Amino acid sequence: MANAVKNIARFIRKNPDGKAASDLRDLCMALESSASFDLGCLYQLDKKPFELAIDLLEEWRFDRHVFERRLQKYLDEPAEE
Repeated sequence: MANAVKNIARFIRKNPDGKAASDLRDLCMALESSASFDLGCLYQLDKKPFELAIDLLEEWRFDRHVFERRLQKYLDEPAEE
C-alpha cells in the first residue's frame, strides 16, 4: 500500500486545503483503523484524486489478502511445544 499512500501524500501536499485532499485523508485513516467511510464522496472527486483513491483501495485489498495468506500459513504449521 506504500506506493498509493505516497502518491496520496504528494497530492495532499500540493492541494492541502482542497476537499479532495480531505476526502483522501479520511479514506486513508478509515482503511488504517477499519472505520467506516462514505464511498459516495469518491464519485464527486475529479479524475486524478479518484484514481488515487482506487489505487489505494486496490493496494489495501491486495495487502490484506497477502496478510491473510501469511497468517493462514502460520496457523497451518504444527504447534511448537
